Amino acid sequence: MPMIPNTNAMQSGVASDLLTSERAPEKSGAALLTQSLTPVLSAFQLDSHTPQATPPLSPSLAPTNPTSPAVQLVLAADLLARDSDVTTSEATIKLNGYRLTLGEVVAASRRHANVTIDYEAAEKRIKDSVDFLKSKLVTSVYGVTTGFGGVSLLARFSIPPKMEKSDQPSVTPQSADTRTQDHLALQISLLEHQLCGVLPTSFDQFALGRGLENTLPLEVVRGAMLIRVNSLTRGHSAVRIEVLETLVKFLEQDITPVVPLRGSISASGDLSPLSYIAGAITGHPDIKVVTCINGKPEIMFAPDALKLHNIEKVVLGPKEGLGLVNGTAVSASMATMALNDSHFLALLSQALTAMTVEAMVGHAGSFDPFIHDVCRPHPGQVQVARNIRTMLSGSKLAVHHEEEVRADEDEGVLRQDRYPLRCSAQFVGPAVEDIIVAHRSLAIELNSTTDNPLLDVENGMIHHGGNFQAMSVTAAMEKTRLALQWFGKGSYTQMTELVNCSMNRGLPSCLAAEDPSTSYHTKGLDIAAAAYTSELGFLANPVSTHVQPAEMSNQAINSLALISARKTAEANDVLTLLMSTHLYCALQALDLRYLEFTFRERFNPMILESLRSTFGGLLDEKTAKVLGVKVVGAMWRRLETTTSVDLVSRWVDAYNHVTSILVEALMTSSSTENPLPKISEWKKTGAEQAVTLTREIRDSYWSATSYPTTQYLGRSKALYLFVREILGVNARRGDVFLGKQEATIGLSVSKIYEAIKSGRINKTLVEMMM
Repeated sequence: MPMIPNTNAMQSGVASDLLTSERAPEKSGAALLTQSLTPVLSAFQLDSHTPQATPPLSPSLAPTNPTSPAVQLVLAADLLARDSDVTTSEATIKLNGYRLTLGEVVAASRRHANVTIDYEAAEKRIKDSVDFLKSKLVTSVYGVTTGFGGVSLLARFSIPPKMEKSDQPSVTPQSADTRTQDHLALQISLLEHQLCGVLPTSFDQFALGRGLENTLPLEVVRGAMLIRVNSLTRGHSAVRIEVLETLVKFLEQDITPVVPLRGSISASGDLSPLSYIAGAITGHPDIKVVTCINGKPEIMFAPDALKLHNIEKVVLGPKEGLGLVNGTAVSASMATMALNDSHFLALLSQALTAMTVEAMVGHAGSFDPFIHDVCRPHPGQVQVARNIRTMLSGSKLAVHHEEEVRADEDEGVLRQDRYPLRCSAQFVGPAVEDIIVAHRSLAIELNSTTDNPLLDVENGMIHHGGNFQAMSVTAAMEKTRLALQWFGKGSYTQMTELVNCSMNRGLPSCLAAEDPSTSYHTKGLDIAAAAYTSELGFLANPVSTHVQPAEMSNQAINSLALISARKTAEANDVLTLLMSTHLYCALQALDLRYLEFTFRERFNPMILESLRSTFGGLLDEKTAKVLGVKVVGAMWRRLETTTSVDLVSRWVDAYNHVTSILVEALMTSSSTENPLPKISEWKKTGAEQAVTLTREIRDSYWSATSYPTTQYLGRSKALYLFVREILGVNARRGDVFLGKQEATIGLSVSKIYEAIKSGRINKTLVEMMM
C-alpha cells in the first residue's frame, strides 16, 4: 500500500496562508504576474499517480509568498491563464482524479479545451476496482445486488425462517430492501425511474426557443461530464475505463445531452440530471443531444448522434449506472461556472471603487497600508485596499496628499469621503475572503469521489456512506451569493452618489453633459439600478434553509446544491447588470470631471487677471491677491451647489454670489472712484466669458479623436479605454442638444454587460491590478 501523506496539517496551513495578506512593497504588473503566479501554481505538486488520503488542493490555491499580489487576484489570474491556454495553444486537460482545477473545468466547458484520461495514472486503479467488484457480486452490495433508496417500515420486520409461508405477514419490499442478480436490468431500472425531468416534447419547440428555460446550459452539462470522468478515474466506483472514454468522446466531438434544469435536490448526488448523461451514452432512444453538423448545432436523438459520430453505445456493467448518476458533478459544474464569474465581478467591484474615487475626487488615503495592514489586518480587507491603492497610483484626480489647514480654512468641506468609498475595503473584504473559501471547497469537490458505495481496493473493503451529499457545494454557493450581494450594495451606493448632484462634489445633476433642465441622462439608470439591487438582495437569501424530506423520507436531509448554484449564477447575472450600469456612469463622471478640471485650469487665471485689470487701480497689490483667492474659492463653492441649474443662469448666479466679497474689499480702498459700475460690468462680462469658455471646452472634447480624460487617470485608464475604444461606448452629450436621437442609453450599457458576461473584460481587470 502506498504511503499516504498527512495532508490535514498542510490544509490547515493553506487555509491560514490563503487568508494571509502580503505586506511587501507593491510592484508593477508583468513582473508581479510572473513572480506571484509561479509559486502559487507550483505548490502542492504531489505525484498525481499516487492516491491521497485527501485530494490535494488545486494548484491555484497554494499560499502566496510575501511579495505576491492579493490571493483572490491571483486566483482570478489563474482562471484567466487557463482560459488563455485554451485559446492560444493546444493545451490538453489530463484527468486522473486528483489535479483538476476550476480553470480547467471552465476551459473545457466554455472553450472546448482538449481532454484526455491520464492512462498512466488511472488505468490500473480503474481496472482494479472493476475486478474487485466482480469478486463481490454474490454478496449484498447496495446498488449492485440490492435496490435503491428508501425502505418501507413493513419491510423492516424480520420474518422467522421457519414460519409457514401462509403465516408470513404481507410485506411489499420497496427499494433498497430488494435483491437481484440481474445486474444490467437493475442499472437500466435506475436510469428509467430517474429520467423524469420536464423538457420540450419536440424538436420544433427547440427551434423556436421554447422550453429552453427548463434545460441546463450546455456548458454546465459539458462541465458535469468532465467532472464525473475525473471523479471516476480515482478507482473507487468500479466504472470501466471504456465508459469514461465514451464520455470523453462526447466532449471531444461536441455531443452534449439535453438535461432538465430542475428536479435535483443534490442529496444522493444529482441523480436525474446525471441520468440524462448516462442515458445519452447508453443510446436511450428518447434522450436528445445537441451536436455540431458542419459547424452548426443540431438537436437529435442520442442513438442518431452515436451513429453519426461512430461511437459505440455503452452497455452498463454492475454498478455502472449508479456510478454514473450518483455524484455531485452537475452541482459542482454549475458552481464552478458561477464562482469563475464571481471572481471577476469581485475584481470589477474593486475597479469600480477606484474609478468612483477618481470621479468623486476622493481620497486615496482611505486605502493607506497603515489603516489596513497595521491597524486592522483582516486579510480580505487588506487585499481589497491593496488592489484599489494599486489602481489609484498615478491618478491626478484622487487626492494623495492632503495639506494641513486650520479648522476655519476648510469650513463646510467634508474632511473625508462618505462611507461607500471610505469603507469599501472593510465592507467587501469579508466577501472576498468568502470567495476564496468557496474556491477552496470547490477545488476539493472537483477531485473527490462522490459515489456510494465506495470501493477501497487496497484494504478489500466496500464502504457505504454519503459522499454524494453536496452540502460543501451548497455552502460555497451560499457564501458566494451573499458576497455578490455585498459587491452589489457597495456598487449601488457608489453609483447613486455619482449621479446625485448634492453628493458628487460638483458634477452635474444626473451626469448631464448639457443643460440639466432638458437632460435627465442617468435618472432612468438610477431607477434600474435600484431594481437590480433589490433583486440581488432577494437572491442572497439562503437556499439551504428550504430542504424538504424526499424519496420516502430516506433523503430527509439534502443539500439543494444545484438549486443554490443556479441561484448564484442568476445573482451573477443581476450583479453584472448593476455593475454595467455603474461602469457606464463612472466613465461619464470621469469625462465630466475632466471637463471641470480643464475649465478650472483656464478659468482660474482668467478670473484673477480680470480682477487685476478691473480693480487693480483701486486696491494695493496685497489686498488684490487676497481678494483673488477669496473670489475664486467662493465662486467654486457656489458652483458646487448649483449643478442642477442651466449653464447661463448658473454663471450669472456665481458672479452675483461673490459681489459682497468685492464690495467688502473695495470699501477699504482709498480711491474716491465709485466701484459699483465696474463691479456690474465685471460680473456681466465674466459670466459671458465663463459660458463661452465652457462651451468651447465641451465642443473641443466631443470633437477630439483621442481620449484626453486618460491623462488624469491612474491604472483605471486601461478599463476606461476598454469601454471607450474597444466597446465603442462613448460619453453622452444628449439627444436634445444634438437635435437628433442617438443610440439608446440602454444599448451602451448592454455593450458593457455583454463584455462582462463573455469574459472579454477579464484580462483588463487582472492586468490593471497586478
